[in-house]
Amino acid sequence: MIDLLKISAAFGLIVLLLRLRLNLGATMASAAVLLGALYGIGPLSQGKIFLAAAMDPVTVSLIAALALIMVLENIIRKTGLLARMTDSLVQVSGDRRIAMAVLPGVIGLLPSAGGAAFSAPLVQSASARADIPPARMAFINYWFRHIWEYISPLYPGIVLAAAITATPLTTLIHSQLPLPVAVVVAGVLLGFRGMTNNGADRTRRDWAAVRTLFVSLLPIIASLVLVVGFKVRLSLAMAGICVVMFALYRYSPRRILTTLRESLSLNILLMVIGIMVFKGMIESSGAISALPPFFERSGLPPAVILALLPFLVGLLTGLTVGFVGAAFPIITALYVGAPPPEAVTFAFACGFAGVMLSPTHLCLVLTVRYFKADMAQTYRLLYAPVLIVLSVGLINFLLH
Repeated sequence: MIDLLKISAAFGLIVLLLRLRLNLGATMASAAVLLGALYGIGPLSQGKIFLAAAMDPVTVSLIAALALIMVLENIIRKTGLLARMTDSLVQVSGDRRIAMAVLPGVIGLLPSAGGAAFSAPLVQSASARADIPPARMAFINYWFRHIWEYISPLYPGIVLAAAITATPLTTLIHSQLPLPVAVVVAGVLLGFRGMTNNGADRTRRDWAAVRTLFVSLLPIIASLVLVVGFKVRLSLAMAGICVVMFALYRYSPRRILTTLRESLSLNILLMVIGIMVFKGMIESSGAISALPPFFERSGLPPAVILALLPFLVGLLTGLTVGFVGAAFPIITALYVGAPPPEAVTFAFACGFAGVMLSPTHLCLVLTVRYFKADMAQTYRLLYAPVLIVLSVGLINFLLH
């Protein structure tokens, strides 16, 4: 119980500082210091944890990937490719709202941390001439970015869940199919409520628009092929695509330097480091590893453990592999043999609900920052659709 109180104190500090609009990097670092102090980790040891988290290859690779994504976004925007992409998609679909949902969905096929930074400018461009509040655009980008993680074997979470619970991957994917359907339905009903087509031209759907759309999507298609098809590291794939784009559009050295200066942000660097430091402190303190034994000894009904344990770990880590790795071994132990697929699906839905609501989820942070949206207003838009997806997982569980 004491571990739960310590974790709650750190999480409460995160919520408070975010409400006070403190920089997220500083917020997460402050929460890490508090958590370390509550677990008796001294200043010297905390400094070592901070340094290790900041220098971790995962952190460095993530920062490089995000920086290069922003460089590519700058190229796509400044060359007019972004405008052609969104205009042609609106023409092909006949509805600006479809374009706003499809663009982050396409980017979501790419299993990359912080991929919402890639789709945010596309959503903003697709919403041009429409009076949409920043929080609503942030919700649309963030929500439709995360359709595929429930069922795509390209994402490690579902693969790990199948392995831990000894559930055939195809069986688990089939069991979880209602969840992405619920994501789309909830996103359309609540994300676009009250929005009209805002003047999209339904009469100009022709092959020229289709061809323009395909050509404008080539940088994104290339990133998908490199990362998913050839297993190239995201940062390397983005670097290669940026070099090709610089060459195709004949960027001068001076223009390249200007693009780099416009795209790179110290705030992004500090934000990523702050989040990774907090996660490093959680792991080093033993806070996450203390949760499963607590629930195991609690005597709570299995259904409650199925819901609470993955949700809390997902909320704290903002990572799908985090809640799967920490919670699913305990969930498996609740059953004789492999747990039924619908139980795994319900636990996955609860864990991912925590991930979607986590203030450490990089996609949420990047999206809110890009649209200059209020975090509290964005959260208010998230609660109802998250609850709808959870309800679908619960109904699926109860019906079997």
